[in-house]
Formats: sequence, C-alpha cells, structure tokens
Amino acid sequence: MKKEILKMAFKPLTFANKIIKKDERLIFFYSNLGFRDNVKAFYDYLITQKYNEKYKIVVSINDVDDYVKNTPDNVTFVGNKQGISYFMKAKYAFYCFGKYPIKPSKSQVVVNLWHGTPLKKIGNLEKGLEKTDYNFFTYVVASSPLYQPIMAKIFGCKEEQVIITGNPRNDELFTRDVASDILLKEDKVILWLPTYREYDEEYVVSLLKNNQLERLNTKLKSIGCRLIIKLHPLQTASVEYDAYSHIKFLVQKDLDKKGMSVYSLLKKANALITDYSSVYFDYMLLNRPIAFTVEDIEEYRKKRGFVFENPFEYMPGMKLSSYDDLEKFISEVAEGRDTYAAQREKVNMIINSYNDGNSSQRIEEKVFGRHLQ
Repeated sequence: MKKEILKMAFKPLTFANKIIKKDERLIFFYSNLGFRDNVKAFYDYLITQKYNEKYKIVVSINDVDDYVKNTPDNVTFVGNKQGISYFMKAKYAFYCFGKYPIKPSKSQVVVNLWHGTPLKKIGNLEKGLEKTDYNFFTYVVASSPLYQPIMAKIFGCKEEQVIITGNPRNDELFTRDVASDILLKEDKVILWLPTYREYDEEYVVSLLKNNQLERLNTKLKSIGCRLIIKLHPLQTASVEYDAYSHIKFLVQKDLDKKGMSVYSLLKKANALITDYSSVYFDYMLLNRPIAFTVEDIEEYRKKRGFVFENPFEYMPGMKLSSYDDLEKFISEVAEGRDTYAAQREKVNMIINSYNDGNSSQRIEEKVFGRHLQ
C-alpha cells in the first residue's frame, strides 16, 4: 500500500519530467540500499575513464553521509529526496536498487542495471505482482540472449529494451586487488553466500546447527581450509563473528570498512557455496567449484518460485541437503577435485554470453558511444 501511494505521488513528476530540459552533461546514479553492486561498479568505471572531467556526476544514495567527504572532482553525493530534482534534469541516469517511479522522457537515457541474473522469480513473475509497473527505464541489462525474454517479462518491457552486456560488478572478477589478498590468507578459501528469504529474515545457514559450527571448524583446520560466510544485507540474524578460528562471518559493513565488495571475496575464493542467489551465475565466470544448499528448495519454490521449470538444470554443482554433504564438498575442494567442471562450463555458456571484464564498457558503448565525447 505504501509503495502504491508513493507511485501515485510521483505521477505528476512523470509529466514534469517530459517537459524539463535535460542537461547533456549531467550523469545521475541512484541506489536506496547502499552504494554498491552494479551501480557502484559502473560509476567506478566512468571515473576511471575520466567522465567526471567532462560531465557533472550526481550520486543519490541512502547512505550519503559515508560518501560526502573526499569525492572526486565534479562529483556530488546527495540524499534520495534531494536526488529527485537532479534525476529530472539528467540526460543519463542509472539505478540498481530501487528507483524513482518516474517515466523517462524521450530526451533521457535511463538504465536499469539491476543486481544480477535471477534464478528466483522477481518482478511481474512473482505471485500478486503480475500487473505492477516496473518499466521506468530506457534499457535494462542482461547477461545473455536466454535472459532477454525473461527480463522483459520480469519488468514488463519490450525485448528490445533488454541489452545484452553482462553485469558491471563482474568486471572486478577479472582484476586483482590487494585488499582481498590481505583479508584471505589461507591456501583454500570457501565462500558461503546465503540468499535472502522474505519468509525467514533470520535465516543464516540451516545446515549448521547446535554444535556443528565447532565440528566444522575442527574439520576446516585439519585440512587447511577457511570458510567465510557473508550474510545478505537484509538478513537480521545475529551471529558470533569471532568465535571460530577457521570460520568467519561478515556483513556488508565489514567490507565497506575495507573498501571491498563481495566480488573482492569471490575472485579470491577457491569455491562457492550458495543456494538460489544470482551470485553463482557470476562466479561461473571464474570456472571454480560451486555447491548449492537446497534443503528448503520445495518451500522456496512454493513461496517464491524460479524462472526455470527445473532450476537444477541451471545449478551445476553438488547439492547439499545435510551436514555430511557439506563436509563432503569441503573435502573435495581441499583435495582439488572438481566433479561438475564440464556441466558448469556448459551452463556458463548459456547464462553468460561474455566471459571477460568488459561489461561496463559495453554499457558505455550503448549509452554514450565508444569514446568519451
């Protein structure tokens, strides 16, 4: 109800946006869940390409206080209320988490960078949201032609609005940064990224119960592995962060303090454990082992659902339904065994059209032309 009231309040702004003259040299970014993911990755790319020397860049975010100091030249950070006026003047706008429900004018280019390639149902595919209007953009990005019709259905847009570029956040997987090397010193590092469950906000990792964390810590220590569990930003569960020598829990603020992203962790990790998160589609670009915790897949299918009839066809890795399965996967990683390599490569070719670090460049080419004008 609150969202519907908000959309009604923004309707007059769509009309106003049509008649307000756009500043050809104004680039606008928006996020209401922290300055991170695709929107931050594309912003960083434009800064490295020195767009701020020729354009004014305005970033509207909910955590503005963390960024107002030490900003690059010609870059301004504002709160999301203040950002509305900048959006309506900007020739170019990009968002990732949330958006202003204001339709782009014909003289604007608004790009929905989204935050990943979805396995779970989102947008118009979700029950009860089939008629919700999500099309507040000129383009939305996707990772492959397979996802062009899927993204069009999700956002209720035309297929020609879906551009195959890959996700800017994945460009980091093809670079090296010192921060991740400092944080992760073990020979074998396994990263666990549980997705968010709306029906269980305190969900952490249900395969680890009672004294199993201590047991798992002993196992990891004996085989020279370390497990890092990065909690989803929306999860509310509390955990003991420093109770174990070879198991470390992280939240988004831990990464922010070090100037890191989840992708700093991903590119260092020797293997990934996740469930229905889109992050594993990204991790396939590195061609390393993946395991999936699927103990609640039927409940998840019933309460959320998947974009594919049989999601297992697109989940190339060991399926973990018990603690013993978890130990088995960790042992395989420690021993260097990669049972699902061939299946993973096959799925990767379908999901990711580009296996490189140039997603931001492709978006730049589509929106601005190849070279900075």
